Amino acid sequence: MGSESQVVCVTGASGFIGSWLVMRLLEHGYTVRATVRDPDNQKKVKHLLDLPKANTHLTLWKADLSEEGSFDAAINGCCGVFHVATPMDFESKDPENEVIKPTINGVLDIMKACIKAKTVKKLIFTSSAGTVNVEEHQGTVYDESNWSDLEFVYAKKMTGWMYFVSKTLAEQAAWKFAKENNLDLITIIPTLVIGPFLMPSMPPSLITGLSPLTGKE
Repeated sequence: MGSESQVVCVTGASGFIGSWLVMRLLEHGYTVRATVRDPDNQKKVKHLLDLPKANTHLTLWKADLSEEGSFDAAINGCCGVFHVATPMDFESKDPENEVIKPTINGVLDIMKACIKAKTVKKLIFTSSAGTVNVEEHQGTVYDESNWSDLEFVYAKKMTGWMYFVSKTLAEQAAWKFAKENNLDLITIIPTLVIGPFLMPSMPPSLITGLSPLTGKE
C-alpha cells in the first residue's frame, strides 16, 4: 500500500505496540483511524494526540472488542487494518468471558467489518508467540504449522494461561474466516516485547521483562 492519502485503522492504538504503530504510520504519511475504548480519557490518549501529524492525520474512534459492530464505522473506507487490541487481564476471575471469548469474537467482528467495508485490501493481526510454543517439550524451530498445546495450557494454568488460549483460538478462527471469505490476512508473531514506550503507564510485557530484576512475577 502506498502511504499518501491512504486511510488505515489501528485497533488498540493506545497500547505499547499500538501507539508505536500509529506513530510510524503517521510518519509515513498515512491517515490513521485509531480505535480506543474511551476517546475522552485524556490520560490514555494524550500521547497519541501529541504525535507529529496527529492534528491533521489522526482521528480517535470508540470501539470495544466485547461490543459487536463497534469497529464497523472506524473500518469503513479504510484500505488496511492493523488489529492490535487484545484483553490482557491476567488476574481475571472469569477468563472465559472476560479474556478468551472477547479475543475470539473481537477478531471475527473486525474481519466481518473488513468484508462489509469492501475497501480493505489487507488485515494485519498482531498474534503472539504464545500461539506457537507453549507446550510441555519445546522445540527449537517453529513454523506456521505449529500451535501451542492447549490441553497442556489448560492443565498447567501457568501465569497468563488465558492469554495463550485466547490468542491461539483467535488466530485459528481468523485463518479459517480469512480462507472462507477470501480476505488477505497476515499474522505477526511477536515474542516478549520490551523497549521504550509512548504510553503513559508501564506496559505489561515490560513489567514481565523486568521481573528478574524486580522479583515480581
